[in-house]
Amino acid sequence: PSWQDPDQSPTSLLSHLFGHEGPGSPFAALQDAGYITSLSAGNRLSGPDQALFQIGVSLTAEGEAHWQDVVKVIFDYGRMVCRAAEDTMAAEEGDTCKNGENELRRIWDEAAALDRIRFHQTSPGAVYSFAPAVAQSVSKHGPTTCLSAGSGLNENSDTLPLEDTLKFCERIIPENCFVERCSDDAWKEMEAMYEGKQNESKNEENNGSDFAFGKHTEKWYGVDYYVSPVDEKDVLRWETGADEVALHLPKPNRYIPRSLDLCEDLPEEAKVQRIEKPIEPPQLIVNKPNGRLWWRLDDRYALPKSKVTILLRTATAENKSQPMADPSSDMRWDYNAKTSMQSRFLTSIFSDALAQDTYDSYLAGLGWSLSKSSSGFTLTCSGYSDRLSDLAIKLLSDFSHVDGSADETFLKESHFITTKDKIVRGLKSYLGSQRADTLAMYYRNLLLTSKGRGVMENLGMAETMELTDVAKQHQEIWTDDNMVVDIFYTGNVSQKEAEGFFDKTMAIIERTRSKVLQERAAQGKYSPWVPGPFERRLPPGEDIELHFASNNPKEENGAVIVTYQSQVEGFKGKSLSSEESLQQSAAIRLLCKMIKEPLFNELRTKQQLGYIVSSYYDVNYSSRQTDFLDSSISTSTAVPIQAVPLTTSIDSLVVYVLSRKEEPTEVANRIDDFLLNFRSRLEDMTPSEIGDYADSLALALTKPIRKLGDEAGIHMARIRRYGPETLIEGGSYSVDDLPWDNPEVLAGAIRKLDSNVLLQVYDSLVMKKESRSKIKSFVYGKTFPLKNEKFSRTGDKFSALSIEELMKKRKSLIGYDPSRSYPKVGSSLWNTLGKHKTTLRYAAAAAALVGVGVWGTMALKGRGEKTRKQ
Repeated sequence: PSWQDPDQSPTSLLSHLFGHEGPGSPFAALQDAGYITSLSAGNRLSGPDQALFQIGVSLTAEGEAHWQDVVKVIFDYGRMVCRAAEDTMAAEEGDTCKNGENELRRIWDEAAALDRIRFHQTSPGAVYSFAPAVAQSVSKHGPTTCLSAGSGLNENSDTLPLEDTLKFCERIIPENCFVERCSDDAWKEMEAMYEGKQNESKNEENNGSDFAFGKHTEKWYGVDYYVSPVDEKDVLRWETGADEVALHLPKPNRYIPRSLDLCEDLPEEAKVQRIEKPIEPPQLIVNKPNGRLWWRLDDRYALPKSKVTILLRTATAENKSQPMADPSSDMRWDYNAKTSMQSRFLTSIFSDALAQDTYDSYLAGLGWSLSKSSSGFTLTCSGYSDRLSDLAIKLLSDFSHVDGSADETFLKESHFITTKDKIVRGLKSYLGSQRADTLAMYYRNLLLTSKGRGVMENLGMAETMELTDVAKQHQEIWTDDNMVVDIFYTGNVSQKEAEGFFDKTMAIIERTRSKVLQERAAQGKYSPWVPGPFERRLPPGEDIELHFASNNPKEENGAVIVTYQSQVEGFKGKSLSSEESLQQSAAIRLLCKMIKEPLFNELRTKQQLGYIVSSYYDVNYSSRQTDFLDSSISTSTAVPIQAVPLTTSIDSLVVYVLSRKEEPTEVANRIDDFLLNFRSRLEDMTPSEIGDYADSLALALTKPIRKLGDEAGIHMARIRRYGPETLIEGGSYSVDDLPWDNPEVLAGAIRKLDSNVLLQVYDSLVMKKESRSKIKSFVYGKTFPLKNEKFSRTGDKFSALSIEELMKKRKSLIGYDPSRSYPKVGSSLWNTLGKHKTTLRYAAAAAALVGVGVWGTMALKGRGEKTRKQ
């Protein structure tokens, strides 16, 4: 029972022990065997007089084949915990000392200390979730302890509920448990066992119960399931400890913060929360050709927490070097699907390999992730400041370790097998398990943003992937001469600490790169390029439709996603964009807000058209691609315009419906009708109504950020997107031009919009067929299946009904870049460029690069750099 005194609940300790992922835990033993990908433990049901304790395990294919061994490890661990409790009791009663006699008390004390830190250093969450949680806690624990119940505020090693823990642990035995299995293999076993048989009772008496072994159907949802007895040989094996693996209790946690003090550099007024205070932008502390340090000392949250992000900008994450069209030119980077998949394996293997070693950091309030994107690799660490840099340096050192014995590298066969199993299973089930609207988005993105050929191509590469392929890619990362490191350290951290961290980080990276390059033959020279996201420009005047059937046999719904892509580049910042872009982006944002509620009321509430009806403003980004390096577009300057890194913002209006009431094409017609009629509504809006919408949106945009992690993520996104183009040496921009104040600028522009501007933007985005860029993505469920009919492929409309047709259309689309557009009759390239004043500024910046040297090294040193403290 845990309700009477949650701080003394034995199941909280058992959850901590069985759910631990460090060395000696069930997770560690089973992960090392290649049997599992995750494990969790805790109460499935909990009441005043009972508890149903559950240990959930996600199995690999190998683990499914050895599920009995997995269960045995759980029972072995339970016996080991029972022995530890018995040893502690015996020692305290004066018997001979046993090994680990005080370990349970140490662990209880440690867990209570971490709970107390979490209680005192965590702010309440959103009101929507916080209020009902508190109300429930009041009903259980009363008003005095409703907030602190379960936080161990008064717990220590002396308060361990030892006897109750032993009693609970003694119940974790085969005769007091049931095993749930959820897998294709388990289902096939049961089908074979009960084929042609009637349900049979467990014994002849059956005590009048309706229970019987065999196939059953769940009462409310109609789900079929089997109940079967456990083989007696398995039960006997689980009850004995003859072949126990090496299990032990958790060791002391080395990541518990030693100090929760705020940084000494903070002024007194900043040592209390000031959420409403405007956010100062990060400072560029170090600006070198191969690395930059951005830093901001938090003066708003008054918490002993920090966040550090390390971005390794490298084309090697998703690209391979290829010869240029001109044989005398340098090599260039081209997207390579296999390279991208190798990088995906690499980051997943790393996460799997470090799970045991860093679990203590998770318990101590530290989190981390390593991810791959089009920009490169990103390592992020966050949590209590005291040991945060230690964790980040350890992770980076482990990731950059490219030599040594099999025991030293994280690229082990067991982690590779687990990763491959997880990725292959996910890809195999993706198309057949996702909802119709998810698939509609997938096909749309396959046309607009993807560089690969989709799930099936990825599946083929994942199935044939070898550990040697991943190891080779790991080496390849460090051969990129053009790699640039962006580090953003923010929170409860001094400038001196941030600089010390930067020096350590760059030393690790340079040491690794030097070692790899020494062992490699001379590499070809790569053309300079800053990698980043990508989106294609939809051709104006042509409506594109994608029609696909859902592969999910149980999907009854169909889905439609309609996207209107703006042909005017989106707003990036005051210095980086034109007034036209600012006004266009502000208008599209406001129009999306205006549309949202009446669209839902009309299609969902009134017409009851679909299970989900929604619309939203969408913004994506596209960086300048390497094909520019092969087909130079010159300006009046001496340097090609594409020599400057550039990221373009792209605004879109998106409407989507998930429905089984009407077929998808009819749903799309209803969406079209609504948008057509909405223009009249927009035309009739008074200035006061427009002002109300504008004020509401402006307030939402400028609402104070309430969490350090959110603030850090927003700042890092701007550094990732706009750092290269604002800091390039010889350009017309500086660090001051980074768009830190975009929300305020957009809010001001939104409040200035009037009916004429909104109608003009709405017409060009949605109404005028000759100017709009529109794509509809349809997915058909079994209620209204896709019919074998010919969809229109006229001059102003294109329909794709297969991946091959989609790919053929994709090949004809150009990248979204200000210096490129679809040809028009009577137009010229100069007319096209003349519409983009911002682009011409980049051309001027490029001209300043003449004679500077190899741009690929991104020689940014000196500009915007703050003097480092001696």
